[in-house]
Amino acid sequence: MGWGGEHGSSPPTRLRVPTRLRCAEPTSPQGGEVNIFRGLAPQPRLLWAIAIGAVLIALSIVSPVLVVVAIVYHAGLALVLARDLALLPARDGYRVRRVLPEPFSLGELEHVRVAIENPAAAGLIATIADHAPAGLNPQPREIAGTFDRSGRIEISYTTSSPRRGAYRFGPVDLQVSRQDGWWRRQVRLEHPDEVAVFPNVVAIKRIQLTLRRGLRAMAGLRRARPPGASTAFAGLRDYVRGDDVRRVSWTATARRDSPVVVEVEAERGQQVMIAIDCGRLMTAPAGELDKLDHAVNAALMLAWVAQAYGDRVGLMTFDDRVTNFIKPERGSSQLRRITEALYAIKPDFVEPDFGHALTHLSLRLGRRSMVVVLTDLQDPEASKELVAHCLRLAARHLVLVVAMSDPAVLNARQAPIATSSRAYEWAAAEEFLASRRESFELLRRGGVLGLDVVAGNLSPALVERYLELKERALL
Repeated sequence: MGWGGEHGSSPPTRLRVPTRLRCAEPTSPQGGEVNIFRGLAPQPRLLWAIAIGAVLIALSIVSPVLVVVAIVYHAGLALVLARDLALLPARDGYRVRRVLPEPFSLGELEHVRVAIENPAAAGLIATIADHAPAGLNPQPREIAGTFDRSGRIEISYTTSSPRRGAYRFGPVDLQVSRQDGWWRRQVRLEHPDEVAVFPNVVAIKRIQLTLRRGLRAMAGLRRARPPGASTAFAGLRDYVRGDDVRRVSWTATARRDSPVVVEVEAERGQQVMIAIDCGRLMTAPAGELDKLDHAVNAALMLAWVAQAYGDRVGLMTFDDRVTNFIKPERGSSQLRRITEALYAIKPDFVEPDFGHALTHLSLRLGRRSMVVVLTDLQDPEASKELVAHCLRLAARHLVLVVAMSDPAVLNARQAPIATSSRAYEWAAAEEFLASRRESFELLRRGGVLGLDVVAGNLSPALVERYLELKERALL
């Protein structure tokens, strides 16, 4: 028994979020004949019994009495084996069901349940192995259990896929035996399933619940206003660090003798354009996923939240050319288009052409928008093209450049230095991080916003920054 699967590139025809349950018909033997010996295998105790019988036969040469003992022994063993075989259900009569998340979510730990039924198998010991795609990283690979009194057994295992794409589930292997039995029977239950791993829709469900409760995406931060707000005056509150000084109410400040800012509700009907770099640097691993897949998850979450707040959302992907452009729109059909486009994104080992991509973006956007560029940022020399074109784009739009920090680099910077090799690692990590800070500083001086965050925290951090910019009415 083992695991298997096939990995493809084409997605299913439509995206459905609910869990899917499919049931296979009872297995039936081919050719209309039941082969009771097919799939049988001896238990270890049967091998020992056969070895003892062989010894008796060998010793019968020495003593005629042992010939009778050997005959009686083998006759009794044959009766016991025949009875044990009769108590094992035949290969037909098993029904299998597999409950799957649909779709699977990129990088998310999810559960698959397999249930097998056969009234004749009540009380039997079972070992089940589902032929799940290896790309879904199923764990554990085999699960043991016991059929209940009604002849039903259900097992569960976890999956977590680091790659988007289409996958195929194969058959379910079942091995049954009696407690202290002599035989075990192996049955293969055909049950193919086509599934797809999409960007993380489970995280969207979580943040949907969070926003409905009026909470921010990241724990510990103040409450966010619900979708549907206007730009009307919402109240006064004390100034906190990071607030826009243009919103300070000097009259209220003079009256209270402490800084006070005006709060306004988030404006609806704005435009958010997400641009994803699919070039060489985005193929680098960052934790369990590569940087591009972290960007894909964050882009989908940002698109959903922006739609929930009444904004139009668009998407552009590029490497050395623009590979896809979806103009900003509202509605569920727009989210579906963005989701399908994110599902199909593939990186290319080429240098991204930021000049061509951002010029194309500027020509296609007819009004002021928030432009979120998901990329990787290196030293100022390597990032000079990105910096130059973002500064040019910022003359008309609100530009936010988002880069992901590699956890391995941060660990090398923060871990204690105990050896000379560790000192070299620390120096290399510090030099790299310092050059990134310098690049972000160049962007900041030109009026471009920046977000440098650990890859695993990218999605909530990006949503939080979007909500902050909405609240501060910078767009």
